[in-house]
Amino acid sequence: MTYVRDIIECEMVRLGATDMLKFLTERGLDRVNLWIKEGKSIVSVRILRKFCQRFNVDPNELEQKGIILSPKLYPVNMRSNDFIRLKSHVLNEGRISVKKKSVGALSYVNQDPVLLRFFADIIRGVGGSIRRGLRFEGYGLAAYADPVLARALVFSGLPFGRKTRTNPPLDPYLRQNSELFHHHIKATLTEEGWCSLTITKSRTARFDIAWGRSIDITDKLSSDQVNVITNISEILKKRKIAIGYIKDYDLINRIILISPISFDQELYLLNSTHKEKNWPNGHPFKIHLSKIGRITASWEVHFTRPDLIDLIHDEYGMLPGTWKARRFENLYEAYRKFRGRRLTDEEIQEIRKVNEENPSEISVEWVSERVQELFPEDKGAKNLEKIRRMLGWKEDG
Repeated sequence: MTYVRDIIECEMVRLGATDMLKFLTERGLDRVNLWIKEGKSIVSVRILRKFCQRFNVDPNELEQKGIILSPKLYPVNMRSNDFIRLKSHVLNEGRISVKKKSVGALSYVNQDPVLLRFFADIIRGVGGSIRRGLRFEGYGLAAYADPVLARALVFSGLPFGRKTRTNPPLDPYLRQNSELFHHHIKATLTEEGWCSLTITKSRTARFDIAWGRSIDITDKLSSDQVNVITNISEILKKRKIAIGYIKDYDLINRIILISPISFDQELYLLNSTHKEKNWPNGHPFKIHLSKIGRITASWEVHFTRPDLIDLIHDEYGMLPGTWKARRFENLYEAYRKFRGRRLTDEEIQEIRKVNEENPSEISVEWVSERVQELFPEDKGAKNLEKIRRMLGWKEDG
């Protein structure tokens, strides 16, 4: 506070002021008087900015002189590679919560501890830290990071709230940096994507790689169009409706015009990065009607052509060490072995065995082992029953 006191006293001398509290109060900075009395203080960014503006102080000087003690990551470099990677992961599986007057916590939720480790490492790369270890929340494990990073993400263009409502874009820097774009696709395939190995009616192997994003379309539809969806939901007694159940072509055409911005940008960047390939378009596959009447359209893109599957596997793939990456590699290996020809009964049985040995659902044992390995300080890693409940399982397997 000596630094702050000197700045204030110099300005008081210049203006002939003698009462520090009165001097600061007149400038809307009476709280600064408490900083000086207490020796240090927790300061909001708003008040700090106001102080710097009133007394012509360069905020960078505060950081360089070590005046700001915490957070140590100040100032946040929103153009660093780790910060852009952080945006990709938060766009996919992260949450930025909000308090009444400010942005609150930054969290990341997933069932695979390896993905939480990726998140934790990126947070450390930005200069932050994970607070109070992992937590079980709903059907996932959650990690919480420094709130200052939540505010930085909002300031950089990734708003708080439901992403289906805010419809955020990708960071524009992904267009300029191929390494970051590759990481984004890997992260998206792992966090929002899936793959499958099936046998067609003509007894050939079919591999499918896909990912999807959703967007709230309620406010983009007319009341009559909302009623059409509501009626279909009531007839089917389902809240999730396959797009094929909608026969109103005007409504279908309207839904097709409302796609997630980030989803469109991902496909555009794939097209522009690999211009020699003919990439498929994304399509709306499902409509979800919430209990409060909000309507969300789920968009997906599927890759089934061998040349695209090879390219995605060789140049992108999934984040290494994850459950999905291991499954992806094993299914792809079987696909490469059998594709392009009619399968025998023995080969069909072999593919079925590969699928059985590589289920899409993550196992209780995997979660427990990975948490113990990657987060050894976590006390709940050996509680298999707790992990089983987190995964939504009633019994093993």
